[in-house]
Amino acid sequence: MLTFTLFGLLFLFLYLGVPIAISLGLSVLVAYAVFIPLPLLSVAQKFYTSLDSFPLMAIPFFVLASNLMATGGVARRLINLCTAFVGHYTGGLATAGILACMFFAAISGSSPATVIAIGGIMIPAMVRAGYDWNYAVGSMTNAGTLGILIPPSIPMIVYAVATEQSVGKLFMAGFAPGIMLGLMLIGASYVVAKRRGFRLQDRVPWPQRWRALREAGWSVFMPVLILGGIYGIPESLAGYLGIEGGAIFTPTEAAAVAVVYAFVVGAFIHHELSWADIRRVLVKSIATTAMLMFIIAAAMLFGFILTSEQIPKMLADWIIGMHLSPWVFLLVLNLILILAGDFMEPSSIILILAPIFLPAAIKLGIDPIHLGIIFTVNMEVGMITPPVGLNLYVASGITGRGLYEVMRASLPWMLVLVAALAIVTYVPELSLFFPRWLYGARF
Repeated sequence: MLTFTLFGLLFLFLYLGVPIAISLGLSVLVAYAVFIPLPLLSVAQKFYTSLDSFPLMAIPFFVLASNLMATGGVARRLINLCTAFVGHYTGGLATAGILACMFFAAISGSSPATVIAIGGIMIPAMVRAGYDWNYAVGSMTNAGTLGILIPPSIPMIVYAVATEQSVGKLFMAGFAPGIMLGLMLIGASYVVAKRRGFRLQDRVPWPQRWRALREAGWSVFMPVLILGGIYGIPESLAGYLGIEGGAIFTPTEAAAVAVVYAFVVGAFIHHELSWADIRRVLVKSIATTAMLMFIIAAAMLFGFILTSEQIPKMLADWIIGMHLSPWVFLLVLNLILILAGDFMEPSSIILILAPIFLPAAIKLGIDPIHLGIIFTVNMEVGMITPPVGLNLYVASGITGRGLYEVMRASLPWMLVLVAALAIVTYVPELSLFFPRWLYGARF
């Protein structure tokens, strides 16, 4: 009865249009008051302990670093660099935008931030260059989803906290799927541009290419600094070279380093980050962090109640009793996650559903790290599916067009994401190759 009430209230509040964080919190409070013989003070205590996590500290730092880099001229320099080298090919501006999204994803860890930073510049540029508006918006809105697949990734951090997995292993597991999806989007943009006969851009002379590379050098070095510091030199390679390998700092410490680096580059190297900009960035970052942390705390409490009712164990036993194959289990899981992505925010989906499905996945021999990448790619799909697809609202805001128009332009490109999801789901080695290479026998 407790579980039914919990989910029933959650769906009721979501149907009424109550924000997801408030919906989670209210459903938990009602369930506590009616069914659990504990003082409501324990809710506040659980809220606090849910956020008392060292890995979660990375989220506000990555949010702040992302906003600093987006304001400090990094996105524009990355776009100039990519356009200089590939802009003259068929669909070159879309290819440049997708590559810029891949670079910015390795900085931000956020999908909406990637759409704002890259799409806000590339969509108007593509339209001015003669590209179709639907093509421009669809390609950039979907490419922005790479922000949560290519590390660092905020949803991966949330998954790691919810399932007690390694953030570093999840980050490393996202590399190959992220690169694959980026290449698939580039291929789709080329095919569509070829069929529609979009005008080719002029080839940029090599002196201008080198200048664009020099100007973007500090921006390109940031993901190298962050990810290189997290992973260091692989021990297998370090042993071959006769030096000491291993990480330099943790993902949380890397996020703090990213903030300092973004501030120094934006304020003192690019000279595009004023004190007024810093104030606006701080206010925006605080608002985003508060929203995320409230959702995380409420979802963790929601998941705690489900765990105390042994829902994950019961579900795992039921799935095993049904004798479902791993193939069928993953298919059902993907359908559930895609449906949930239509109505809920990624962090809340991961925090509620990951602990429920993880025990069954382990019993079926599915690696928890592989499962985390499946969750993340599903969250990418959720970013562009109505009515809660955040990327759709962001693209609508930066283009000034209606949500329905943006949705109609973006949904055909979602077929690329669904194809990538199928590959990631049923080719686990794609996600596990790099973690096994880096961590060796310990993985």
